[in-house]
Amino acid sequence: MITICKSMAVTMALVSIFVGTANATSVNRDTSVAAIIKERLANNRDGLKYPASVKRFYQQEGFKLVWLLKDSAKMPAWDAMLLLDCLLQYGLNPADYHPKDFTYRSLNALQTGKGGNNKRAAFDINMTDAIITLINNLHYGKLNPQFPRARIDANNLTEFKADNALADALEWNSLSDMITDVQPQTEAYNNLQRHMLLLTTRFTGLNFITPVTEMRKIAINMERLRWIYTTGKPTQLTCTVREGVLVYSKDVNGLDKKLGMRLYGK
Repeated sequence: MITICKSMAVTMALVSIFVGTANATSVNRDTSVAAIIKERLANNRDGLKYPASVKRFYQQEGFKLVWLLKDSAKMPAWDAMLLLDCLLQYGLNPADYHPKDFTYRSLNALQTGKGGNNKRAAFDINMTDAIITLINNLHYGKLNPQFPRARIDANNLTEFKADNALADALEWNSLSDMITDVQPQTEAYNNLQRHMLLLTTRFTGLNFITPVTEMRKIAINMERLRWIYTTGKPTQLTCTVREGVLVYSKDVNGLDKKLGMRLYGK
């Protein structure tokens, strides 16, 4: 009987040690937003398009939330959501910008304190990746042959860096101005941009048949103009503006169709 009691005592002591260790580990585990952001970025848990750029950005910001702010005077998340609602006017594909991760309902819930730190960190990280992707696609183009995604995301890129542009824009509360500034500053691009804006504004939400073919043709050539702007190398254009009118050139080699498939997946 004494032996049994001694065995039970040893067993209980061991259980106490292990339980105590587990509880200590649980208590000591850092569940702050900064720690969660670091962990998610270290493992790229969110499948980011520009993981290195996003990590550099949060390192600059001290791994704190940058979109879900309590300061009511600054609402960058709402500004970003509005930008993502206007992707078509830039000739971009909404599917490239985490569309399932962002709804106004979920943003309002997180902004008002609902949801834990993990959800808040995930939202913030994905929003950063979406806006960095937007900046790069507007500046370099999504499929720039000289600037593929891996080169743009690299730490040693000496050209324009989206993470720096975003940091500056958030500091000065000038997100929309920054989006304008990163795009090609050429007459040819601006002319096509104006026509695209006119088409998307005119047909969105109205009972008209959206001129998809015309919009796609403009978008494809806006993409090419981004390549020209960042590389200085000439590229065939099949849609330009002359005296305020769209002028089309024959696509002899069928390159528009191929590029359109890569940009939009259909």
